[in-house]
Amino acid sequence: MATDRLSDLPHDLLQHILSFAPAREAAASAILSRQWRPLWRRTSAVNLDTRPYLPANSKGEHHRLRSSPLDAFFYDALAALAAVPRRTPLKRLTLYLVLDGSTNGGADYAEPRDGHMVANILAADSATAQLEELIIGCRYDSPKYGLPLASMTCAATLRVLELEQCKLQPPSAPSLAFPRLTDLRLRNCFFMEGYLQAMVDAAPALTSLLLINVAQKPLEPLDPADDILYYDMPTYRRLPLRLRCLTGTVLELEAYPQKHELQAYGHIGIQLDMPSLRSFRYHGRSLKLSLISPAPGLARVDVDATYKGDLPWSLYEPMPPMLTSFSTTRALKLTISAIKDILDGEKEHGGVILPTFPNLKLLHLDVIHEHESSSSMALSMARLLRSCPAMSELRLMMWWNYNYLLEGENKDPGTTPFAQSMDRFEMLASKASSRSNSKVSELPAALSDNCASFTGLQTSLRKVTLLFNTKEVDCFQVQLAKFLVENAMVLEEMHIDDGNQFWPEHIRHKLARWRAESFRARNLPDTAGFQVHQLNLW
Repeated sequence: MATDRLSDLPHDLLQHILSFAPAREAAASAILSRQWRPLWRRTSAVNLDTRPYLPANSKGEHHRLRSSPLDAFFYDALAALAAVPRRTPLKRLTLYLVLDGSTNGGADYAEPRDGHMVANILAADSATAQLEELIIGCRYDSPKYGLPLASMTCAATLRVLELEQCKLQPPSAPSLAFPRLTDLRLRNCFFMEGYLQAMVDAAPALTSLLLINVAQKPLEPLDPADDILYYDMPTYRRLPLRLRCLTGTVLELEAYPQKHELQAYGHIGIQLDMPSLRSFRYHGRSLKLSLISPAPGLARVDVDATYKGDLPWSLYEPMPPMLTSFSTTRALKLTISAIKDILDGEKEHGGVILPTFPNLKLLHLDVIHEHESSSSMALSMARLLRSCPAMSELRLMMWWNYNYLLEGENKDPGTTPFAQSMDRFEMLASKASSRSNSKVSELPAALSDNCASFTGLQTSLRKVTLLFNTKEVDCFQVQLAKFLVENAMVLEEMHIDDGNQFWPEHIRHKLARWRAESFRARNLPDTAGFQVHQLNLW
């Protein structure tokens, strides 16, 4: 018989483990032995999940809850909360809902379903009165549930509040108060205009805020055209969004406004007043995004504006203006569809619109790359390098898009991996004699002209990471790597993964030689002690 080592663990550790299990399974642990019986009730967390109550089809997919299983779930949920001893205050409650999505008479999809049951759980005796974390999730295609925040008994003790698919119901009187709340996370939630600001104002200790695809209903439509549709939810919209949070240091924001919203409110976009902001992340459509007041402590910015959808070109906002309000950051991660996105809007604006980042130390650039002309890629890189005069570390990750489906349809025996390897092997002998004297084609003028204007290359760039996730390294990649090792005067290390080509064709074996030859030709000592490393990401 196998030894029961799990039961030998300290009770505190077992209680911590059970705090992550659904309440049904945690309670079932009581049958293991006498010492297990009280453990699940002494945990400081309860996890309630409707999915075990759902009937599953032949594919194992759960149907939405109907009245009988739903009633059984809430009955068991109240029983689980009632079993929590008074001397063990409940600190964390997680609730996952899959509700019945049926509607009557075309009712507004944003209106709550079964909200009273959720409210009953939160009002369960005194079990939830001292909650510090409340997390309510809801499957994306489930209807909203209502939650009267002002009447929650745990509002005074909450530190973390996370809601998904929730219709926030404003109180009849302005009685919101979250004195200890530090983290607020809202996903696909709906509220009346101004209510989000009221929640933030009611949380004087709030530091971290996450808003994903939230929508609001205006108090009074400006005109009949303002009655825009969010799926089948009239008057709810995701733009414009104005928010003031004087204490917030971390903001994560995702916004995917639709065509009609951009047409009506794209000129306003998103306006933030967060002077204490230190970390900012935005994923979604490129749109007008601005900080109303400076954020001098801003340290990290992550912008991914690659989502395009089916918008006409006339509604696309160029990406560079989005960065203007965040130019004081010390670290920037930028995800773009092509390097030339750096130049977006310059023709219409009549000049450079990418801001200068005087404090930037780290630039991380992810490019979901499609083949572009070397001249436009070089100009884009030149813009970036000149915009970062104090940069000490550059990470450039280029991910090539291939049409593998089309490639598979056209495949013949001569293009199999083995055939390609044989072709490369046969080419090696003919290239061997000329390889040592091979030249890299000249750089486009945007990079080669006036190298002294790249201040960061002259004084601060010390580490470069290059990833060329491609089958073949093209001319620009080789040009860029050679340009950096030859002109970054204080460069100490380069980490590189230059694709899947045949070993002798890897450019990382040539970087040190290129740098030594360049410095020797200019009578310059290489005092940085330059080293090349293989990049290992996985």
